[in-house]
Parts: sequence; structure tokens; C-alpha cells
Amino acid sequence: MDAKVLDPAVSVVMPIFNPGDYLFQSMDSVLGQTFEDIQIVCVNDGSTDDSLSVLKEYAKQDRRVLVIDKPNGGYGHAMNTGMSVATGEYVMILEPDDFMDLRMVERLYLIAKESSCDMVKSKYWEYQTNGNVNRIVNNYGNRESHIVTNAIEDPSVIMVQPSIWSAIYRRSMLTQNAIWFNETPGASYQDTAFSFKCLVSAGRLMFVDDAYLHYRIDNEASSVKSSGKIYNVCDEFSSIESFVCTNQVLRNRLMPTVQLWKFNTYLWNLNRISDEYYSQFRDRMALEFLKAGYDGYLDQELFGKGSWNELQRIIKAYESKK
Repeated sequence: MDAKVLDPAVSVVMPIFNPGDYLFQSMDSVLGQTFEDIQIVCVNDGSTDDSLSVLKEYAKQDRRVLVIDKPNGGYGHAMNTGMSVATGEYVMILEPDDFMDLRMVERLYLIAKESSCDMVKSKYWEYQTNGNVNRIVNNYGNRESHIVTNAIEDPSVIMVQPSIWSAIYRRSMLTQNAIWFNETPGASYQDTAFSFKCLVSAGRLMFVDDAYLHYRIDNEASSVKSSGKIYNVCDEFSSIESFVCTNQVLRNRLMPTVQLWKFNTYLWNLNRISDEYYSQFRDRMALEFLKAGYDGYLDQELFGKGSWNELQRIIKAYESKK
């Protein structure tokens, strides 16, 4: 291998579990990038389809492809495995049922380098195979684009949509801040804490207007029915709060905003889960926010009237059961 393969500008990490034929489009999109100084770390997470043989064939044809084969350990474990061997100056994430515009790596890498950013996040495309949906998603709201910022200057950046595959990350930022994925079962919500830790740790953060990643929505589940998954989001926020509380400046500056984001996320989750788990999760919400209020982290003004009233309704429903 030459030096460019051993020490690439960008490592693209791909967690792979039974993507079927989507894998070909995904691999072709990353190997066809206009920016060639890349490493593609493909982690086969115990696929039972023919993904491993497909990946090995790609690796024979292009030495930039590194294939890691391991027993199934879930999304978080697959991502951590890939990130632990990535050697690029920057890291990107590509899931095997999505695909990139051919200039995605070049554009995000050059913006990051030119602006000395630790993280650059773009919009993305929602995409359906049948072509009925192909639209740009603004995943960072009304924030200014192409302006360098950070979470201390603007705490609201922590509330942007995770969409971790629409960004580029300086690898040294990840390693120095011990940013890894939680290795909870399945593939539910593991992007939440990872995204938060990156947004908080990025001393220089930028959002950009263009969309490069095509996120396939054909098989999105409409509800969470597994009792093993409904509390994964709680694990993510537990990790987030622990991360913030290790630093007094971050805790004082960010914890009220974290609680608002947590409430919005929990409420969204509450409205997705099946009826049999609804009251259990609502009670878990109430307990966690009662504790946050006791700790002084709830800001009624930040919540706004509607969200605050909804939170009080959930807490009262729990207290009435005592």
C-alpha cells in the first residue's frame, strides 16, 4: 500500500448488516468520489446475505477498501469497530442503503480544511427507490450557513437533527474527547449521543446549504414495538448528561437546553411506541424530569408555554398514580 492509503485525508466508515442490493449503489458512490484520497472501512456485522462476498470483491478491485468481518454486535459496536481502525484526518459515515453524490467527500473536506473546522454538517436528500420522494431536508433549521460557531456560543446547535451521515468530523476531535457510539442492542437512537458529543466538542462548527447524502426512506419503521428498544433513547440521554456533567462550564451552559431537547425527543418517541409500552415510558419520562427539576435544570421560559404545559401534564399523570 502507498502512503495515501495508509494515511488518507478521509476515512469513510460503513456499518453493514444485510443491505441486499442497495450495497452496490452505496459502494459505487463512495468509490466513484471525485476526491480519491480516501479509505473505505467496511464493517460486515454478521450479515447473512451475500454482503461479505460482495465487499471482498470490491476490496480486490480497489485497495482503498478495508473489509472487517465480525459476528453481529449491533450498530454501535460495528461503528466503533470501524472508527477504531480508521486512519484518516477526517471521518465520514455512510450506511449501506444510502449513497453519496460523487463530490460529497471533496466538498465537505475542502470546506473543513479551508475553515479549520472540527465538524461540517450539510443538508441531505430524502430518497425513495421508486422516485416518489427526492427532496432536500434542512436538518439544522434557521441557523446561518457557512458561519463558524460552536455550542458554547450557541447552545441551540445541540438540537439539530443528528443525521450523522451528512457530516464530516475531524478524527482527532473524536479521539481526544473519547467520542464513541453506545453499544445498545439493535440500531435504535445510537446516533443521538454521538451527534451531541460531536456538536459539543467541535470548537469550530459549520453548517452548509448544499445536500450531498441520499438517505433512503423506503423501509422506515412507523413505530417501535420492541421492549428492548423503547428505552434505548434513555440510554443515549444518560450518556449525554454524563458527558456534559464532566465539565462545569458545559453543564451550566447546556443542561437546560439538553432538557428541552430531551423532552422533545422523548415526546416523539412516546408517540411512536406501541400501546402496551406507552404508560411505562410516560412514567419514565416523568421520573427523569422530576429529577431534572430538582437539580435545577428545567427552564420554563426556554420550554415555552405549550411544551411546559405538556410536561406538567405528564408529571401529574404519574403523580396521580401514587
